[in-house]
Amino acid sequence: PKPWKMFQSYKSGNIIAFLDNLMNSVIYRETYDALSAHVAKSLNAGTVFAGYLPEDLVGCDTFLCIDQIIIKWMTDRLLNEDIGAKLGTLTIPQVCEKRQKMHFGPQMEQSYSLLDSAYHLITAAAYHCPDGFKAIVDKYRNTDCQIDSAYRRFYFAYDQLADTADFEMLRELAENIYTNEFLAKLLPKWNAGLVDGDSLTSIPAQVDFFSRHIKNAKDRVVVIISDALRFEVGRELFQRMQDAPKCVFAKLEIQLGVLPSYTRLGMAALLPHKSLTMTDDYQVLVDDVLCDSLAGREKVLQSYVPGSVCVQFDDMKALKKMELREIITGKQVVYIYHNQIDARGDKLNTENEVFSACQEAIQEIIDLIHRIAVGANTIHFIVTADHGFIYKRDKVTESGKIGGVSDKGAFVNRRFIVSSAPVMDNGIANMSMGTVLRNNDPKVVSFPVSSNVFKVAGGGQNYVHGGSSPQEMLVPVIDIRMEKGHIETKNAEIALVSMVQKITNKITILEFIQSEPVSDTVKATTYKMFFMSEDNERISNEVSLFADSRDSDALKRMFRMKFQFKDKRYDRDKQYFLVVYDDNTGLEVFRHPMLMDLAFADDFGFGI
Repeated sequence: PKPWKMFQSYKSGNIIAFLDNLMNSVIYRETYDALSAHVAKSLNAGTVFAGYLPEDLVGCDTFLCIDQIIIKWMTDRLLNEDIGAKLGTLTIPQVCEKRQKMHFGPQMEQSYSLLDSAYHLITAAAYHCPDGFKAIVDKYRNTDCQIDSAYRRFYFAYDQLADTADFEMLRELAENIYTNEFLAKLLPKWNAGLVDGDSLTSIPAQVDFFSRHIKNAKDRVVVIISDALRFEVGRELFQRMQDAPKCVFAKLEIQLGVLPSYTRLGMAALLPHKSLTMTDDYQVLVDDVLCDSLAGREKVLQSYVPGSVCVQFDDMKALKKMELREIITGKQVVYIYHNQIDARGDKLNTENEVFSACQEAIQEIIDLIHRIAVGANTIHFIVTADHGFIYKRDKVTESGKIGGVSDKGAFVNRRFIVSSAPVMDNGIANMSMGTVLRNNDPKVVSFPVSSNVFKVAGGGQNYVHGGSSPQEMLVPVIDIRMEKGHIETKNAEIALVSMVQKITNKITILEFIQSEPVSDTVKATTYKMFFMSEDNERISNEVSLFADSRDSDALKRMFRMKFQFKDKRYDRDKQYFLVVYDDNTGLEVFRHPMLMDLAFADDFGFGI
């Protein structure tokens, strides 16, 4: 900026090298942040840079205000639903990814995550739902579930911000698109297809879970049933397990849950059975055994597999290795019941924590699988759920509530009513419980065809399940096999592509390639690199290379790194090195010899 010209030094190389090293130092980075804030305030940097084009700032991270300017630009673009906006060649998600890896990225991580999620939500403003139940399921599995994921990640980030004022309008837009463009188009078509005669047999059904996945298993199988682990959350768990070092196989399938989609019926459907029945007082029986307790479920499971056991996750998480092994050793089938998501979502005072609970549930299940695989010599796991859920942040308005039912003996929930006769009203569909349970049950389940709810006293309103929607009825089945013993993993390696033996410019760009994409055996790695003299003097800035690309195309795993050299005399007869080290371990990875042949500017600014 012109007003700053008086402060400009001809020894910019020394200054850049010093500040980069200060910025990247684990010990001194907070000092850098304090100095940066002081200088930005003194120079009125926020106002000065506000007059610049954002694309001219996207590579600069000297001051926090630059991140704030770029974030404001992206927020404004998204509020205008301009999903084609770019800074140079970078789309909004690419800008978010780039800036998260820069110096102030950790401080602004949630803002960038929120904007990335908002971008993907806003693309749903043009959402089109296909016709036909099977087509809807296929599209939801492949792409539409990612809209639910984007909504979940949006609020997960939003809730971690200390001040959300700058994003209130964006939140309203995201909420409106999710509710009125996505759910409002998807759910009526889903329910029109569901009541069609072939819908319940067009995809694998939850009531066939045991016969399809457990009955003929040759080795011990641990089944983890996570209450309310809807499909899109299971998909994230599946993706993370694919990268787990000891996971040698992971497969994600989808299955159609029962209706009503609530815990008592869903848990029963996952057990082996000859019959599922609902009594006149709405108890659920499996082969005439009441299964609303752990003991009841274990009784049914052991009647089919004598060498089996049912365990609560909360009873296992504090067990020592030998205690864990005692429970599992000698068993053929182990059912573990995990309840993180539903436990938080179903309570009025914690329902808005449900997306945090989803993240915690994923991590708890991954940790449990690793503990059992290592500590109890088990390699086969299946993760599934009893039902999913719908969560919307805005409270349900009165227009979104459906009047109650006159049948005093009915089983009434926010998202379903089971009664002797169907509830006949606009916006309500019905299905025979006999169709759901595959018997002659004359009762009828009635449910909203939209995301509306029935009027019920008490309880929360944002988190609901029990009704008919992909979010509530489509649940994951993740088949996982772990490696026996130890599996070798390695860091993602990098190599210098630029064939440079001599440095002739004070500003030099070198190209590197990540040798292999990140996978279950190749771990993402951060490298730090700088130039050093043979006397161990740092002569350049330090740069970070994030080797985290999963792209199979080698050209997309190329990195251009910019080095600025100190202003000093370099001896052409001495050896200099490009030094690369692993940021996690602090160990040097390689050093590449270079010759320095730079023109030198003396104290008077004349080139020599």
